[in-house]
Amino acid sequence: MAQIFYFMMKNLLKFNLISLVVFTTLFMMSCGREPRSDSSSNDYLKAISSISSSVINTLKGTEIPILNHIKSPSLQEKNLVSYGFSSSKAGTINYSGGCFSSTRNAIKGDHHILFVTMVEGRYDNCAIEVTDTEGNKSEPLRIPSFKVDFSPPKLSQIGEFRVHGRSLKIKIKANEAGSLAYSGNCSGDLQNLNKGKSEVTIRFPGDGLYRGCQIKLSDSSGNTSKPLFLGNVRIDYSLPVLTEINPVPKKTHSNRPSFSFKTSKSGTLKFNGRCKGNVDKAVSGINHIALLTAEIGDYDDCTMTLTDSSNNRSQPLRISPFEIVEDQS
Repeated sequence: MAQIFYFMMKNLLKFNLISLVVFTTLFMMSCGREPRSDSSSNDYLKAISSISSSVINTLKGTEIPILNHIKSPSLQEKNLVSYGFSSSKAGTINYSGGCFSSTRNAIKGDHHILFVTMVEGRYDNCAIEVTDTEGNKSEPLRIPSFKVDFSPPKLSQIGEFRVHGRSLKIKIKANEAGSLAYSGNCSGDLQNLNKGKSEVTIRFPGDGLYRGCQIKLSDSSGNTSKPLFLGNVRIDYSLPVLTEINPVPKKTHSNRPSFSFKTSKSGTLKFNGRCKGNVDKAVSGINHIALLTAEIGDYDDCTMTLTDSSNNRSQPLRISPFEIVEDQS
């Protein structure tokens, strides 16, 4: 705005000065002289035109270049920051502050330059000036403040992760804020990460062993962290299935009757009702156990369940009813 005001005032002064020069020339050439012939009048006009043109050309040479922003600074690659500006005149570019470019010649129009040999930090004192061929220097063009950051962020895991169903929860720590990206057949519920500690829920598409799940953090300057690998993750969301194989005889004299069942997965057993078991663990496949009973009578409310290592619990298996009878022998 200051440059525009300066330009308007300068042109107004030009016009007034030109008018003054022309008027003075006419006055001086006409004072004290007799009326002239047509040829003499033509000489006067030619002289006035020559003087006016000379004055105008001289004044034109006093115009300073006017500079404007056209593109904000942006980091392109290491040690290079791009920037765009326009100049109303050609000339030589001068740099000040912490910025420098190998581009020294300015043209009339738009420029796209690269600041080179930048070190990390914030730049808020950079400016550009253009000096034209007549030696007129533009007002300094202050370049918007920008930050140069080449250091990748750091992302680390805190403690062990906890698997629950088809997802796991993991605590992570970042040395700066940024955005998270997931790969390796997994996804996460957190996209924008703050500096410090956070908890992320990682999801997997189904049961199985996952070896390649990883997380990366990208900061605002486009730097990306080393991948954080989760290692081997086994996802098991299927419920164990219990099947009765050899039920207890409907009538038995034993207070520790044998019972056989089959399970699709290993895990921990839990008994309900009047029955208890002599073991609390089962392996995948067929298991033979003894049911512990307390007294003679009917046992028609016995059930059992199995919970696997992923905390998946089976549907209750109802043990076929049986009766403990007194031994008459």
